[in-house]
Amino acid sequence: MGMSSWILDQVDEFYEIAQKTISSCESLEEFQTEMIKFEGLLSGMDSEIEYLHNDNGYSELWNDYWEAFQDA
Repeated sequence: MGMSSWILDQVDEFYEIAQKTISSCESLEEFQTEMIKFEGLLSGMDSEIEYLHNDNGYSELWNDYWEAFQDA
């Protein structure tokens, strides 16, 4: 149980960094480039990396973040 808790904490940290990073990026490509540096936090979570790269996960994060400003 301890190892899975650690992995989940790492995933949470990755997404916290993503939320802090996204606002300073001017494009989706810049956001992806910045976040690739932190993908090591997702070790052991191949499905999460697959989501980000193959299932448009970065794009979804980008769109969700900036959509909040369009609604305001």
